[in-house]
Amino acid sequence: MENENMEMPSYWPSVIIGALFVGIVSSIFGLVSQYMTINSEPTGAPFTVADSLGIVSCLVAAFGGFISVRHYAKENDITFKIGKGAVIGLFVGFVGTIVGTVINLIWTYVIDTNLTQNFYDWQIRDLETQNLPQEQFEMALNFIPEPGSISALLWVIGFGLIGFGIVNLITGIIAAKVFASEE
Repeated sequence: MENENMEMPSYWPSVIIGALFVGIVSSIFGLVSQYMTINSEPTGAPFTVADSLGIVSCLVAAFGGFISVRHYAKENDITFKIGKGAVIGLFVGFVGTIVGTVINLIWTYVIDTNLTQNFYDWQIRDLETQNLPQEQFEMALNFIPEPGSISALLWVIGFGLIGFGIVNLITGIIAAKVFASEE
């Protein structure tokens, strides 16, 4: 591997590869989870099998930072500090969130326009099965954003930026240590 003192090549091609992985994987898992949810009966349970897909999605999508840093180090045959791996991983999480959001918007506004409304209706039915006092029911209902609303979109983007940003930052650091650390 070459010395770090020379000009470093752009890491954006590697970021795009990892971001596509993050966006596609998170979208597929998210859509499957929503379809599993709306095709099940509400039970009022705090955690379902469909919810576990969200956790699996996050864990799998965390490999985007790892993939990007490995690609950047091996493709360019360079070494760099783990801070650069962290930056690459963070950008993978951010761009991957945007990619996943675009995929989900296309899916819910073009392919299956009823998905978000059906999911929203299922969440309300699930709350009703919990037999909450009216005050608690209304408070819980306030935490469920209206389908297609700006607040729903901002919640998804915010969660993705923070969640995917952090986990890919961590995997970017790990990959930099494994694949690009200086001797």
